[in-house]
Amino acid sequence: MTDRAALVSAGAPRFAIVVPAHNEGPTIEAVLRDYTTEVAAKLGSEILVCEDGSTDNTRDVLARLSGELPLRVVTSEARLGYGGGVKRGLLLADGDILFFSDSDGQYDPRDFWHLRERMDGADMVIGVKTQRQEAPHRIVLSKGFHLLVKLLFGIRLRDIDCGFRLIRKEILEDVLREVHDLPYSFWAELTIVASLKGIRIAEVPVSHHSRLYGNTTIYQPRRLPGILLLQMRGLLRLRRRRRSLLAHPRRT
Repeated sequence: MTDRAALVSAGAPRFAIVVPAHNEGPTIEAVLRDYTTEVAAKLGSEILVCEDGSTDNTRDVLARLSGELPLRVVTSEARLGYGGGVKRGLLLADGDILFFSDSDGQYDPRDFWHLRERMDGADMVIGVKTQRQEAPHRIVLSKGFHLLVKLLFGIRLRDIDCGFRLIRKEILEDVLREVHDLPYSFWAELTIVASLKGIRIAEVPVSHHSRLYGNTTIYQPRRLPGILLLQMRGLLRLRRRRRSLLAHPRRT
């Protein structure tokens, strides 16, 4: 493995860590402490926590930790939703390269270093979940979604919706303005748009664990028909925009 000291040497790009939080009171402290120890402290970076309208004790935990850990917390009284909250955090983060990770404890912060090793020559490095720890219906839905993306856009990436990645800040504003068609797949749409615009993307296998606490409430069986309909409509709208995105690629 590449010497980690060389990756954070003088003149290296500045990193910022972006973590979303909505009703993660039982787990957010453990997650932030791990990311501080394994990444932030070694990089001299701050962790930007995008708190999004939590109704549990998430804000109380963040307020207590702010005096101890290298945190910058931005809050939203109204619920912005996952995509809205993440987009806000990405735009506010202060760094040349942004390290994003979901805050449910399913990713190992030590895998950051594997992504970092692939960042040279890439604008975005995406984690590829190995042995995905999710409900069977979520895995089936994900595989079907990825197949549709391949058919509609010709994109052969393996895990376009992974919430564990590195992104160069300089590409974000141009890409984010085009992300608005897939409300349940923010990262997938961002990746599709970036790929069509010619952004350099690499992938690295990362570990994936069960949630530290609770279960996601979004992809419940009763909600799936409506979600699938919205996703299909969004993909078709994005497909219709494909030509304009290809016509205005980003110069790398």
